[in-house]
Amino acid sequence: MADRKDDKVDKSVLVTRRSMLEGSFPIEIGPNTILHPECRIHAHKGPIKIGSNNLFEEQSVIVNNTDQTMVIGDYNLVEVGARIKAISIGSRNVFECKSSVALGAAVGNDCVIGAAVTICSGDKVEDNTVVYGKDRERRTIKTKRNQADVQCALNALPKLLF
Repeated sequence: MADRKDDKVDKSVLVTRRSMLEGSFPIEIGPNTILHPECRIHAHKGPIKIGSNNLFEEQSVIVNNTDQTMVIGDYNLVEVGARIKAISIGSRNVFECKSSVALGAAVGNDCVIGAAVTICSGDKVEDNTVVYGKDRERRTIKTKRNQADVQCALNALPKLLF
């Protein structure tokens, strides 16, 4: 990771050697977040603000292609190969493998975006929603487990990664 003087990365953030913070704008990352190898966070046209206790797995990509600040809340799990371009992501969400959230979309709190599901521009995923399958079907989550699952991974991974 290149030295980026305008970034604000909390000292507790675990940034692996092959993860990348890129772009011309500042990136802020809150405490206890983990960036796996090959994770890319790219502030291309505007700043990115990431909350605390987030987990970004291998080959996940976060891109801000707008002049607005992209905000990602707390306790989010971004699994392998997931891509996020939306500027508004709430807290306690799971973005499963190879899922994608387009620029112009938004995701609330306590949501699950299923494997390989694409949330299109202009679409808003309301709080407590699971989006799954090729037809992007939706249902309401009745049991909130996302925060506990992410916290469990955040506690175990530093011992395995470093």
